[in-house]
Amino acid sequence: MRVPGLDGDVEIVRDEWGIPHVRAGTAHDAVFGQGWVQAEDRLGQLEYDRRRAYGRWAEVAGRPAVSFDVFARRCGLAAAARHEYDALDGDARAVLDAFAAGVNAWLAADRPSPTDLALAGLRPEPWQPWDCCAVFLVRHVVFANWQKKLWRGRLAAIVGADLAVRIEGLDARAHPLIVPPGAWARPTPADPDELEPVLAAMAGVAEAAPGSNAWALHGSRTAGGLPLVAGDPHRFVETPGVYAQGHLACDDFDAIGLSFVGVPGFPHFGHNERVAWCVTNAQADYQDLFVERFAPDDPTRSEFEGGWRDVVHRRELVDLRDGDPVEVDCYETHHGPVVFGDPLSGCAMAMRSTALAEPSSGLAVVVPMLRARSVDELDGVMRAWVDPVNNLVSADVDGHIAYRTVGRIPVRSRANAWGPVPGWTGEHEWDGVVAYDELPHAVDPPLGAIVTANQRIVGPEYPHYLGLDYARPDRATRVGERLAPLQAATVDDMAAVHRDRRSLGADVWVERLVTLDPGDPFERAALDELSTWDREMDAGSAGAAIYAVVRDAACKVVAHHPSLAPLRAPYPDEPPGTYQPLELRLWVALPHLLAADDAVLLPHGRTWPEVLAEALAQGVAILRSAQGDDVAAWRWGALHRSAPTHPLSAAHPEWNGRLDPPAVEMGGEWDTVFSTAHAAGHGFGVTSGSVARYVFDLSDWDASRWIVPCGASGDPDSPHFADQRDRWAAGELVPMHYTRAAVDASAESTVHLHVL
Repeated sequence: MRVPGLDGDVEIVRDEWGIPHVRAGTAHDAVFGQGWVQAEDRLGQLEYDRRRAYGRWAEVAGRPAVSFDVFARRCGLAAAARHEYDALDGDARAVLDAFAAGVNAWLAADRPSPTDLALAGLRPEPWQPWDCCAVFLVRHVVFANWQKKLWRGRLAAIVGADLAVRIEGLDARAHPLIVPPGAWARPTPADPDELEPVLAAMAGVAEAAPGSNAWALHGSRTAGGLPLVAGDPHRFVETPGVYAQGHLACDDFDAIGLSFVGVPGFPHFGHNERVAWCVTNAQADYQDLFVERFAPDDPTRSEFEGGWRDVVHRRELVDLRDGDPVEVDCYETHHGPVVFGDPLSGCAMAMRSTALAEPSSGLAVVVPMLRARSVDELDGVMRAWVDPVNNLVSADVDGHIAYRTVGRIPVRSRANAWGPVPGWTGEHEWDGVVAYDELPHAVDPPLGAIVTANQRIVGPEYPHYLGLDYARPDRATRVGERLAPLQAATVDDMAAVHRDRRSLGADVWVERLVTLDPGDPFERAALDELSTWDREMDAGSAGAAIYAVVRDAACKVVAHHPSLAPLRAPYPDEPPGTYQPLELRLWVALPHLLAADDAVLLPHGRTWPEVLAEALAQGVAILRSAQGDDVAAWRWGALHRSAPTHPLSAAHPEWNGRLDPPAVEMGGEWDTVFSTAHAAGHGFGVTSGSVARYVFDLSDWDASRWIVPCGASGDPDSPHFADQRDRWAAGELVPMHYTRAAVDASAESTVHLHVL
């Protein structure tokens, strides 16, 4: 095909999985080719994320999409994306320009629309370079920690600081640290006094009652003599998947990896000829919620240090597919956009986020990453990274492995960590950021391994506050245990770590449950099954089913504590997809309360044995109803299935799920390395988990492997829409072809783009 905008010819080879390998002469043409193939494979997804970022999804999906559109408008993501693009230097803007040109060249070629857009009668507008910034922003503004702060603020306002600290108490077990690798530390108990500013802030907005894994092994411990790097990001499991596999080769670089749809390069997972890199969420604290006081009857002024500051106000319209437009009043204080509440009421809540406080330079790194020649050079490139804050694990062909916390973490009061804080006092302002060179860093640790699984990064001796809400230590502990004996590790060994389904979280529940003495024969049979269960969350396991369903039932029992009633619904204006049901919050909170025999949350003064007995009875009843009376034949996978739906499926039930992949049974749970979470209290289907898995072998790039939940294409009529799905569910990987010979040998099709 002949297309405009190229420097020279571009070749696109698709392998047997439909994964595109783009070959070009210049970096511009390689990124142009990436825009072309993403438009070809994921045009509907590009349109979905762009519309969500700009608060225009309700134009397509109707009224259910309004709440998120309102949130996006209030956050001002459209303006933030344009400001971010304008603030980038010329080289960085040129990368986004090239990607946009590739998307638009595909649109101009007048190719048939993919099935989702054809059914919806949509033809996308041209892609603008700043749309890349917008889709990255919308993916991460709801990805960080403001939801946890909102939850803790609501909890503290309802039950008080002392009980909130007990409920949100830190896991008392020793935690494996990331830096230095191999170190362990116990978390420091929280001080309820730290919540006093949160309580003061929440008083003004009181309610009416109503992860990821990544690790690296040094070459001294691998069969090939060079490092192995592996991992899997955990997010909501979506259709199409959030990441797209791809390969970009030109005279400047030859890189392969997983890209965000709508964003050039491979900013999270990939490798070039010399360096491999991957990330996990560092669980760092870089978003704050400020409760603002507004002047009586004048929402254009907010109180600050005894005076008044101007508030920016604008009014926008959200158009609906099936109704009248919705007016949205958007306000922005000096802290950031007002996201919850109405300033006319006198108080409302603003969000300050590093990506919105000032234009982000993060996407400036996407091509320099592809050119990096060593872990040190990559470390230098990442100084420009802003948001989200990540654990960056890297390795190079010189044999080095490295870790760095990357991103900008504000310096401010400790109270900001706990929840919304008063915006009017001036006591909780940001005071710069933690210097890059002072962020945790490690190179070639003596153990020969680096493990990150969203756990604590450093111990109490580290001088800076990084974050409060780390993952429980289970996944990091299991990865470390699996890696410890390996001295000649292979790609297959790394894939086996991916598949680890041992639940450490089950131990405290099983140990307490088997002490019960029920009279019901089916409950006794269930406890007999638990007593011999190996704690592996396999899809075919009866023990796994009993544990998960009974723990879920216990969360439901506790959720009916009268004082928690306001928490059983989202906060006013909180968009869907960010609210976590109360039972899911309790899924996290209850294990440490059970281990300590702390009855603080138990209703009506009941004891833990009473609650566990009730949960056992409810859980067994659920399993008998769903799977019959043969306890030994119960299966976790029969309940725990991955069945993500397309964003348009709910709006168009008459399409009969045509856009959705087939459901598939899965093992695992939230805290297993093979992570597959469900919405506790609201069904057992998989809601989030590994949205990709990969192993990079630096001794033989063609031995590397990867997988995504569905396939390379987002079009359900493509043979590559869900061809990786069964292997993904089983924990298997497919080949990651890299060298020219390997790509050509696997070629399913080849397209040549010529200069017009």
